[in-house]
Amino acid sequence: MVFNSFDFVGFIIPVLLLYWLVFRKSGVYQNILLLVASLFFYAWADWRFLALLIASTGINYYLGLKIYQSEDDDRKRNIFLYIGLVFNVGLLLYFKYFNFFYEGFFDLLNIFGADLSYSTLQILLPLGISFFTFQTLGYLIDVYNEEIEPSKDILEFSVFVTFFPKILSGPIERAASFIPQTQIKRTLTYEVFVDGLRQILWGLFAKVVIAENCAAIANPIFNTYEDQSGSTLLLGTFFYAIQLYADFSGYSNMAIGVSKLFGIQLMRNFSTPFFSTNIADFWRKWHISLTTWMMDYVFTPLSFTLRRHQKRGLMIAIVATFVLVGFWHGANWTFVVYGLLHGIYFIPLVYSGKMNTSEIVAKGKWFPSIKEIIKIGLLFFLIMLTDVFFRAPSVTEAFAYLIKIFSSSIIDFPSVLTGTATLTTLILTAFFIIIEWINREKKHDFEISNYHVLLRWSSYIFIFLLLIFFGRSAETFIYFQF
Repeated sequence: MVFNSFDFVGFIIPVLLLYWLVFRKSGVYQNILLLVASLFFYAWADWRFLALLIASTGINYYLGLKIYQSEDDDRKRNIFLYIGLVFNVGLLLYFKYFNFFYEGFFDLLNIFGADLSYSTLQILLPLGISFFTFQTLGYLIDVYNEEIEPSKDILEFSVFVTFFPKILSGPIERAASFIPQTQIKRTLTYEVFVDGLRQILWGLFAKVVIAENCAAIANPIFNTYEDQSGSTLLLGTFFYAIQLYADFSGYSNMAIGVSKLFGIQLMRNFSTPFFSTNIADFWRKWHISLTTWMMDYVFTPLSFTLRRHQKRGLMIAIVATFVLVGFWHGANWTFVVYGLLHGIYFIPLVYSGKMNTSEIVAKGKWFPSIKEIIKIGLLFFLIMLTDVFFRAPSVTEAFAYLIKIFSSSIIDFPSVLTGTATLTTLILTAFFIIIEWINREKKHDFEISNYHVLLRWSSYIFIFLLLIFFGRSAETFIYFQF
């Protein structure tokens, strides 16, 4: 049941009506409805792992309480934390990475002449496991570090873990910001409700118009890269980079927008990252919930441990963190290389001392400077090429793809430019980028509440027309696989 489906419309309308008309008397009633709706939503996606989600919720709720109750006994606190770490990381390692390490173990033995045959286990990946396990891991660590008190209400905690707008692909919420919202009765606010609808509309446009039209061009290019010219492959990387961003940011905008309809605010997950001028700023704006999680729970303690090594220690901590960022995405060496490269891109910033500087491009201006345009263009080009590892099925194919880009055929006329579909997609992408540029300093990419009413409604109608005439069907989102 994806957001851009009629099934979801049939699900969300009655839930909203019940939420605001029948269950509005108290926050407890609202939480009961949200929990039932969330469990139904997850079961609809894959009922086979509903018991796993419920078990994970109950176990982490219990461990959070035990860590807190053992505040005078460090030994017990450590034991309960380690149980939580082993349980949550163990879920990920088994369901997502077992075959990766299993294959790697036998491949290593065979390198040394063992000549062993093996077959992998048919392990199904529970939907959203990377997202809800990171949420519960962060929760337990925060309780252990005494940054938050544990939730003493299992209903509130269950809503935090299972809340359906974010359960499949995030954002990865923090308990400190989410759980307090479940402890009060939510009230219907016209401005928030309308802004949620507006954000859903923009997310829907990003997904079914931009991402799917870019995919229609990028997928055939990647699937037949051996037969394409370097220029065509380069254009394919461009369309894939836009597809990846529009797909995931589209989902995030819809998730945040749907959540607003229930009076709950989720964190922003993308903040126009393609307008960044350095790699550190890019990751402060790309998949923000994952980046901040990794910074807080991996990079910070690792850099503290390595602080005596100064810049070298900082560099090692950054590279190690981004290798894990890449590996979080999937059990494939392509994601490891993807994360490693992004970590390496930080090295010049570390040595120049500019890693913590953040620039708002052309703040308060309509146009960026020539210097800013060059920085934005070079960074996007670098990210675009690195995304090949994100898309390719193997590291070997990714390198083969990149090598062919920079062959002599890079000066050939791209074959995909001969059709009207590519030109149409380029125009739609330009419109998408322009709107994001205009709203780059606002709370989200389609925040137009301060516009004149005529301009607002003209914008809505125009987006609806684009959805009708250029939208493509889409059964899933890229990040569902993670």
